[in-house]
Amino acid sequence: KEVKMVNNLAAVVQLLIAMFRSTLAFQTSIIRSSSAFHAILPQTLKRRLYSVSNNSDSDRQSISSNDAELVNLAKSFIINKNAAGSGESTLDGVFDMCSPAVDLYGLKGDDVRPGFTSFFESHGGLHHELLEEPSVVGSGVVQYPFIKRWKSSGEENQYDGGDNIMVWKSIDPTKPRNKVERLCFDAESKLVKVSVVEADASLD
Repeated sequence: KEVKMVNNLAAVVQLLIAMFRSTLAFQTSIIRSSSAFHAILPQTLKRRLYSVSNNSDSDRQSISSNDAELVNLAKSFIINKNAAGSGESTLDGVFDMCSPAVDLYGLKGDDVRPGFTSFFESHGGLHHELLEEPSVVGSGVVQYPFIKRWKSSGEENQYDGGDNIMVWKSIDPTKPRNKVERLCFDAESKLVKVSVVEADASLD
């Protein structure tokens, strides 16, 4: 009986060895086939696949670069407005950012310069501050919540922040109010529209 068991065990071992060799040979065959397929893959297709992969990275970098540019343009717009409000410069910095067809808070065409200038003259010391970093919400479109302050002409009203300083917040739960300033730029990075809208307003 012991001899028979030993013989059976030896047969099982031989079977396992044969199965292992068969599996190894199959895997080697697959690897060789894969290498051969890659070797005969047309060079044009290889270049195309590589190009698609690279373009994806390039597109992502381009999108990131475009977003950064829009954010910087939005900040430049605020800086130029604040410089004009403080008297450090004129509104030319703002107007230089605008396209000829700009819609500036509803002012268009020949009304843009005199209308916006008159607004600043009636809001002495006008100053804007960001509540959050500008965010890109569409192609060429960036927006941000903000606070604006200006000197009072002496009358008391709902914007009185004390010391004759008026304060208006684009986001104010007590009103309630949830607005943002939205800037739309064209392909030349010129402003085509500036407006204050609801934060969730659809894009035009």
